[in-house]
Amino acid sequence: MLEVVDLVPPGRVTTYGAIADVVGTGPRQVGAVMARDGGAVTWWRVVRADGTLPAHLAAEARARHRSEGTPLRPSGKVDLAAAFWEP
Repeated sequence: MLEVVDLVPPGRVTTYGAIADVVGTGPRQVGAVMARDGGAVTWWRVVRADGTLPAHLAAEARARHRSEGTPLRPSGKVDLAAAFWEP
C-alpha cells in the first residue's frame, strides 16, 4: 500500500479510495495505515475524495502542494479534475 503512495508523481494526487481499489481493501483501512506508517512516504499526495486532507495535516500539505505545482482550488482543496493520478 505505501509503495503505491510513493508512485504518485509530484504535482499529482490520488485518493484513499483509489489506493484501496488497487490493494483490495477499503479507504478507511488505507487511512489507518497512512496514519500509522505513512510519515516516510509522500502522504500529502493522498487526499480524500473531495480533495481535502485531515485538518491537522492541511497546512503542511498545502505548502507541499504549492511547491510541487499541484492544482488547487481557491478554497485550498486539491483540484481533483486537474491533479488526479490513477494508480
